[in-house]
Amino acid sequence: MKGLRVFLFAITVVLLTLGGIDTADAFHAGGVAPCEGCHTMHSSADNPLGSGVVENTSLLKGSDASSTCLNCHAGAGSYHIASDALSNTNAGGDFGWVKTDYTVIGDSGPVVFEGKNNGHNIVALDFGYTADLRTTNTQAPGGTYSSSLFGCTSCHDAHGQVHGGTKGGSAPISGSGSYGAADPTDGSILGNFRLLGDSDYEAGNATDDGYNFSYDAPIAVTIDGASYGQDTAYGSGMSEWCANCHDYAGKTTKHVAGAVTGLMNGIGINYSCYIKTGNWDCSQAATSYDELVPFERGTGVARTSLSVTDTSAPGSGAQVMCLTCHRAHASAHANAGRWDLATDMLKGSAALNASDLPATAVAYYDSTGEVDVTVKYGPYQRSLCNKCHVQD
Repeated sequence: MKGLRVFLFAITVVLLTLGGIDTADAFHAGGVAPCEGCHTMHSSADNPLGSGVVENTSLLKGSDASSTCLNCHAGAGSYHIASDALSNTNAGGDFGWVKTDYTVIGDSGPVVFEGKNNGHNIVALDFGYTADLRTTNTQAPGGTYSSSLFGCTSCHDAHGQVHGGTKGGSAPISGSGSYGAADPTDGSILGNFRLLGDSDYEAGNATDDGYNFSYDAPIAVTIDGASYGQDTAYGSGMSEWCANCHDYAGKTTKHVAGAVTGLMNGIGINYSCYIKTGNWDCSQAATSYDELVPFERGTGVARTSLSVTDTSAPGSGAQVMCLTCHRAHASAHANAGRWDLATDMLKGSAALNASDLPATAVAYYDSTGEVDVTVKYGPYQRSLCNKCHVQD
């Protein structure tokens, strides 16, 4: 009898331990997540398909890969990235803006701003997101990736693999590389920042589109569980990574991969001394970092040395990147702009003057969430392009 009690006790401990795995670790812990979170093997009662979803060849719980992601990530706040409230303030932005048209009353009458211009048009049919098939954007601007295939897994590796995972000879992943943790000493590695696809990643692995990445995932860190724009520090490689789809090689511009502008020159001085319109003060360089105009600290900066609380001016090797001016997902402004690039003063931004947006809509945000730009900068603040190109 004693032996039976010991046996039952051991079994109970094992079951409790297994049952506690999901509460001890985040769903995405740097590597492949629990399979049944996204897939359903038999569409059973305890692990069903999503409402109205027809069984598909990938056994996804959504009609497509992005819909499967949005089963958890649609909504407002925290880890959500797509809301009808347009209220999310995480660094990537809110996909809700790409399916939201809004109206501004101009001098010549109402002007409708089309949401499909406001960022990446993911295909997530269960949530009303459709492909951007305009004549000019049937493919990724500057590249060949088809707009009809674009979704969450076009950029994020849902399985969290690094350099092809086990098949590519990679070490096992023991945790997420998104939060600045020290490198493991047990032979394991940390996963990529935000599960971004690495070099050799087959974009859209759930749809087998055959499009492979050439550039590694970028070096960056964020705060675990944070949802505001300040909570990401960028190291290097972001523009190069964006060039996996937006290959602007050979284009005559300074704001693209391979031709980014070093900030330790005239532009670096501008960034360090420009506080806002009418305020040039080089004595505040130690706190001159503006989360609405972020930059990379530079090639060679280790993940573990990045700090989301670093407000210092750009140092040697720092550079601008795609996300200096754009949100990764979408924003209130055209081309996923961090601010409205089509107006001279921030208060003139279309989204701030729209007549039909929900009261919860957030056009600008930083470490505190929503930003009233007339308070943060003043009522006559010019375009934030001036942070680097001081013309006011």
